[in-house]
Amino acid sequence: MKLLADVFINIPVKTIATSYTYIIPENLNFLKTGCRVIVPFGARKMEGFIVRITTVDQTDHTLKEIIDSIDIEPYFTDKIMSTAHFIADFYLCSLGEALRLFIPGKNSIKINSSYQAIPTTASLSASGQSIYNFILKNPNCSLKQIQDFCKFDSIALLKELLDNKIIFKNYIYKNRSNKIYTSYVRINKNIVNQTLLDNMTRKKSQKKLLEFLSDDHLYSINELNKQGFSRSIIKTLSDNNYITITKQRTFRDSYDHVNPANNPFIHLTAGQNAAMAEIIPYIDKNQPHTFLLHGVTGSGKTQIYIETARKVLLQNRQALILVPEIVLTGQLVISLKKYFSSSVVVIHSRLTVNERNDAFVRIRTNSAKIIIGARSAIFAPFLDLGLIVMDEEHDASYKQDESPRYHTRDIARKMSQLYNAVLILGSATPSMESYFSACNGTYKLLTMPHRIDNKPLPQINCVDMREELHLGNRHIMSRQLVKLINDTLQKKQQIIIMLNRRGYSTFVMCRSCGLVIKCPQCGLPLVYHRQNYLQCHHCDIKEPVPTVCPACNSRYIKFFGSGTEKLEQELHETFPTARTIRLDRDTTGKKMAHQNILQQFRAGNYDILLGTQMVAKGHDIPNVTAVGIISADASLNMPDFRAAERCFDLITQTAGRAGRGNVKGQVIIQTYNPEHYAVLSGIRQNYREFYDQELIQRRELFYPPYAKLIKLTIQNENKDHAMDKALQLRTAFRKTFSNSANHQIIGPAPSIIANFRGVYRFNLLIKTVDLTIMHTFLQQNNLSTDSEVKIDINPLNTM
Repeated sequence: MKLLADVFINIPVKTIATSYTYIIPENLNFLKTGCRVIVPFGARKMEGFIVRITTVDQTDHTLKEIIDSIDIEPYFTDKIMSTAHFIADFYLCSLGEALRLFIPGKNSIKINSSYQAIPTTASLSASGQSIYNFILKNPNCSLKQIQDFCKFDSIALLKELLDNKIIFKNYIYKNRSNKIYTSYVRINKNIVNQTLLDNMTRKKSQKKLLEFLSDDHLYSINELNKQGFSRSIIKTLSDNNYITITKQRTFRDSYDHVNPANNPFIHLTAGQNAAMAEIIPYIDKNQPHTFLLHGVTGSGKTQIYIETARKVLLQNRQALILVPEIVLTGQLVISLKKYFSSSVVVIHSRLTVNERNDAFVRIRTNSAKIIIGARSAIFAPFLDLGLIVMDEEHDASYKQDESPRYHTRDIARKMSQLYNAVLILGSATPSMESYFSACNGTYKLLTMPHRIDNKPLPQINCVDMREELHLGNRHIMSRQLVKLINDTLQKKQQIIIMLNRRGYSTFVMCRSCGLVIKCPQCGLPLVYHRQNYLQCHHCDIKEPVPTVCPACNSRYIKFFGSGTEKLEQELHETFPTARTIRLDRDTTGKKMAHQNILQQFRAGNYDILLGTQMVAKGHDIPNVTAVGIISADASLNMPDFRAAERCFDLITQTAGRAGRGNVKGQVIIQTYNPEHYAVLSGIRQNYREFYDQELIQRRELFYPPYAKLIKLTIQNENKDHAMDKALQLRTAFRKTFSNSANHQIIGPAPSIIANFRGVYRFNLLIKTVDLTIMHTFLQQNNLSTDSEVKIDINPLNTM
């Protein structure tokens, strides 16, 4: 009898969408479904995931054996496997692509190649002989070592030596999870007694340490060193068996220093009590249910998350609280540690792989009960999950923009069912789809229409920038905003200013011929930064600033548009004594930089916080009494049906940062479209008014929530081939669905980045009432495994 394992290879290649069968050798017969293994794949060693094990009498002699096991027990639990199957089926990706989401860094092992030489008398070129001699003298050397030694084309020479079987390549793998341990010291009371201590008259240092350890507290060697006890003294006592030294695994935690004072008892508001009364029965019965918590900014939604988490912990279950942006984790950690202390762990992509692995161990062993994180935290190995919270559930950051193109909300709903967990979707500006689901009873709608202590919502005033221009003001800030900033500074209060564009100037143009300097990879305009470089905010590549036009050699190069860097300069010039700090992607490149900036601002070390949409959500800073929103309506110019929704959300969320303390907030919105219903509803902070108006448009145009969307991006280096394939797909769709009103297709149209690194891209947009039927159509046309077609189920960006 032989054991066979079906294994998905951990490789993000769309065409490798099936499992491969391997023999389980006798020394690995403990393997189970859900284990990670090392397998031969072609000439390489690769990580794989066992998804099925079968028993057979005889095996195909061509089958290869599993090389090694990464796990003794299954890494992927039954619930994780079920979640991964849902992701693969719903988003039309392979099961392997889905499973790798549950691994920090998406790879459990690091595989490196090494080279060895075989003794030979073959005639080689001078350069080939040089490399051969180096490998012969340095067995198992790496490619980097060879390239450092070799100053010519080592890749071509290595290929020639490999093809002639003069050298061969090995693959060495190493587990990426690097555990660390701390040594602790404890007194051995079976030997150490008062008589022994009394006789240590000539060993004062040893006696002092033993007396120090007599309180039964477990001290680390580092702690003892800080108390003045040397390592030699500790070693001597250990050699004499007076103390015992044990090692314990230490879990890395970048938030370990956050230790706020315990929170006093808080009396819930009437709105909070009403919401809790609806949620608690489902927690008590371990019954899955989805709630949409629609509360205005400052209404106390975070306290609902805390109270429901507290209830779940009483059942010894776990709670997951998600935020859309890493920048929001710091404030939430402080709030939750006031109640749950050491039970809190944080997961997001800015942490190292080792930190995330350590957090996963604590979650898997149930030593961590409260999990905070961005969207990737949904893939943690929960033992018994009782609560899932998605704060700011409307935010586009919950959508993954690479395969699998999942939305966290879809996965959270599935996990709610699998774990019998309550799901809370919280927002002051719920997505149209979520609010529609709440209105038709799919979700339970909970409303909190008032701020805590009935504090008023901020007063919002709109400035028509067309009038400002007419009056001769060509600056970024309107006169009204300058006055608001000045008044706020005089009162020793703080202000937040939001401009959702990074950089200094948004594009660079030659005034002689009209050439706009664009990214050589994607064709988008390059943005000028004050450090004197141009950068593409899509590809991240940097280019030098031209002194002459590359097309006509003119020196008339001009910088147009305004970003956060230019606004920062204008603020310094207008308010030279004000302390200003900027929060955007350019200032938060270092780990924990976002948290440090917000801590300094919250502590009052700065008067003005300016930034991109990072400053728009979630921040609760009592001394912020004013907010300025620059170009609030910029998203309205995008050719996307969600443009109005994004505009309304940004206005409402950013304005909501003002007036959280005892002073009513003041907000200035600068716009070129003051008549637009999204702007008007944002000024009035009336979500229902916006929702009703927007719903009419969506119904008429057959867009969500009345339809489900699928975006197909067809790509090829040959422009005509890509277009022809898109047209063929459209023809096949219309033939299958006969121009049905319930199943529509739009396009093909060029993507907003029509040519990316020499690859042409065209979009088709499918609108349907039934995603299941569309899944079948896409699979029948083999689109789920076609490398020239990207599939995006329920896209947030249709361009």
